[in-house]
Amino acid sequence: MNQRIWPLVVAFLALSVPLEAQSPDAPWLVLPEAKGHRLVLIDPHAKAVVGQISVPGWAHEVAFSKDGRTAYIPSYSDAIVGMPGIDGQTIDVVDMRTRTVARTWELGKPLRPHMPMLGEGNTLLVSTELAQALSILDLKDGKIISQISTGAKGSHVFVRSSDGRKIYTVNLLDGSVSVLDLEARRLVKVIPISKLVNRISLSTNGRWLFATDGSSPNVVLIDTAKDEIQRTITVAAPPFSVSSTPDGKWLLIGEDLGTKGKLEAIDLSDYVVKHSFDVDRLPFGIKVLGEEAFVACYLSGNIDVLNLGNWTLEAPIMNVAHGDGLAVWNGIK
Repeated sequence: MNQRIWPLVVAFLALSVPLEAQSPDAPWLVLPEAKGHRLVLIDPHAKAVVGQISVPGWAHEVAFSKDGRTAYIPSYSDAIVGMPGIDGQTIDVVDMRTRTVARTWELGKPLRPHMPMLGEGNTLLVSTELAQALSILDLKDGKIISQISTGAKGSHVFVRSSDGRKIYTVNLLDGSVSVLDLEARRLVKVIPISKLVNRISLSTNGRWLFATDGSSPNVVLIDTAKDEIQRTITVAAPPFSVSSTPDGKWLLIGEDLGTKGKLEAIDLSDYVVKHSFDVDRLPFGIKVLGEEAFVACYLSGNIDVLNLGNWTLEAPIMNVAHGDGLAVWNGIK
């Protein structure tokens, strides 16, 4: 079949079948789009959009329950981080079997909730930057049961250490990374980075934390045993997105050069950029599945695809959505 026609056939068939019956054999990608108030579902093998789910809130990031039946989507704002706008204060809870919003949790006041992550003991962790805190919610009713101060402004995204004991938050507006003790629910320290920090990623073995310096062409390497800066890695332009490959050998960096985007691959054996690719502008989200890296480019709404086996760019997935919180959904179990 013609390669241009095949993705359209996949999309038509997917939209014609209930989502529970579509539960993928391999992971699907999900891209939230705030302005479109939706989640866009992408089959990474067919390289095609296979559906979408409408939500009332401004969807920036999404997390899924362990059984894949439920999605949690905080409503952040109609504005980007640091800019004035309507401050969100809800979380949409989506039934992935029916593609509908089952309920919306009200957080009680404007918090700009942004990134969700499943916690321990039936809880949901959510960055709530107007509170300068990581909020812990009860999954039964969406009520906030605890908050851990980050001690900084603009706590936008976060990662959890490989042992589950620590949380690292990116504080964009303060240009720092906060270290939180999740068990004791307290702030341990704030690590100054620069004027602006965009994103962070843990190494596969959990030993290193990579932070992208939005004010200079550097990636900052933090030793998670000491929670101290170890070194910096120079790249082509101030970096935004960052992701380690599952084999632990490479670090992928997304940058915007003003006229084009760039994706660079750093060899983690010597911290040197070994591969560089021109991509669409604002490559803000990176997810690696198997031998491919999927790069959500905010300006065009396309997803560029890098083959990690032969280090070549494949045909992009066109006109997906204008978002950066690219996530993986493993289907309904």
